[in-house]
Amino acid sequence: MADIRVKFVSQKISKVRFRPAQGIYSQGSDVFASGNWDDESGRVCLWQIPLAQRDNGDMEGGDTATDREPTQLCETSHRGDVTDMEFLGTEAVAVSSSLGTVTVYRHRGLKSLEEASHWSGIHSGLGHVSCACTCVATQGEDLLVSAGEDGRINVLNISHRTPIRTIKKANSCTINGVRFLKQLEVITVDSSGQLKIFDLRQNSEEPSKTFTVSGEQTPLQSIARHPTQQHVVATGGHDGVLSIWDLRQEKFPVTLLEAHSAPMWEVKFHPTNPEHLFTCSEDGSVWHWDSSAVTSLVTGTGAGSGGGSLFAQPPGGAQQPQITSPWLGLESGRSKMEISTLLPNQSLPINTLDIDGETLICGSDEEAIYTIDIPGIR
Repeated sequence: MADIRVKFVSQKISKVRFRPAQGIYSQGSDVFASGNWDDESGRVCLWQIPLAQRDNGDMEGGDTATDREPTQLCETSHRGDVTDMEFLGTEAVAVSSSLGTVTVYRHRGLKSLEEASHWSGIHSGLGHVSCACTCVATQGEDLLVSAGEDGRINVLNISHRTPIRTIKKANSCTINGVRFLKQLEVITVDSSGQLKIFDLRQNSEEPSKTFTVSGEQTPLQSIARHPTQQHVVATGGHDGVLSIWDLRQEKFPVTLLEAHSAPMWEVKFHPTNPEHLFTCSEDGSVWHWDSSAVTSLVTGTGAGSGGGSLFAQPPGGAQQPQITSPWLGLESGRSKMEISTLLPNQSLPINTLDIDGETLICGSDEEAIYTIDIPGIR
């Protein structure tokens, strides 16, 4: 049973992001950032979740959870609504704005947030009027890209005051999400229901690949890349549908799964256990998708696998298992996938979520941050 805590914060939360864990032996991150929207002033905050502690009293049984309500460490003002945020390493966070700007904030020992880099006027519409920068993605500690309502992609480096490259005609409609696939390759989702891959090394404004949702042009609102298999991508649609894509060969989604009853604002693979995926929606719900039971059907292992029908036959006749992803075998294993709701019915939208270790955080228009412990998925 998931343990749910709620922190009321007097601001509508638009984004939450865990700071990357420090060190290879880390048990996960306990620090995250949040941003707000629809307020008189924008804010970016850093929070810490107290770690569970061992009960040293007379009770038997070992560990008991203490009060793990997030504690605010520091905050800073931000121009406009926070539309997206991603950490640059462990010491800085990049934040996009409804005013068409991108700002990088650095923290000093988690005690303060200070502006380190700022790019204004990099997203604009007709008449050079600023429009929203809708999304941002980061790579390492100094490289990031932004995209916006103007269909433009900017490549930014924290040591340069202006974009080091701009793809002005990346899209004719709003880009709603962007992620790095490789060091210099990004993928976007847009309001026309397309995925586009751009190779930043090429001197071209045309995408290297384009993928499309079949049927009506339903906007795609969110995107997540599988943490270890870069050809596997999940997207969330304005219609609440979860789509799974294989970027190696398919022009259309491998699987379409009816999910939420309203726009799916974010989708996230678990960073170290990607058989688990999480989604949140305008309808106020947060779902946990568990594909681990599909694994045996995909790899041809375990009972009912069909005697190795999914095994490749290399030269020499030696049989080797075909390495693939359970997310690409959902058609055959649909009945095996477990889907559970993590929050009681909410009347207001859940705008954002992130997952690290056994802890999921999400933010809502209820002016609250939810912290949910999910045992067994570290």
